[in-house]
Amino acid sequence: MADGSWLTGRRRQAWVSFLGAHTLVERVVERHLHDAAGISHAEYEILSRLRNAGGRLRMGELASVLFSPGSRLNYRITRLAGLGFVRREQHPVDRRGLYAVLTAEGAEFLERVQPGYGDAVQRAIGEALTEDEFLELGRLSDKVFRALCGPGAT
Repeated sequence: MADGSWLTGRRRQAWVSFLGAHTLVERVVERHLHDAAGISHAEYEILSRLRNAGGRLRMGELASVLFSPGSRLNYRITRLAGLGFVRREQHPVDRRGLYAVLTAEGAEFLERVQPGYGDAVQRAIGEALTEDEFLELGRLSDKVFRALCGPGAT
């Protein structure tokens, strides 16, 4: 079925619904973060990933987990550094290596913003789905994610 004929009827409707839902959820979360915190969803994810990694990641690792091209990540890190939320550090041995480091101000900012972020996600998805449906959405999303990131993935 490499000709795309599988994307017809109910499968097409499911795909269109998925795309529409993803776009609208992202819009709700993006608007909340912009209005409440002055940052983008991508910038929030950088701060969150750094915190979850113990406060520092090599730039290449961060780009990889965020699926972000280096130039876009550098732009966002520069912006977050200007806000005092992150800083760059040179690798102690590998002179080409750079770390993104979450600052104390960045960690405090994330703590203040996180509850509202959770509320935005709840408004965008949680109110439409039961707890079991929400968990099933996560399970299915994880299945697609792993298939796309696994061995032989494009």
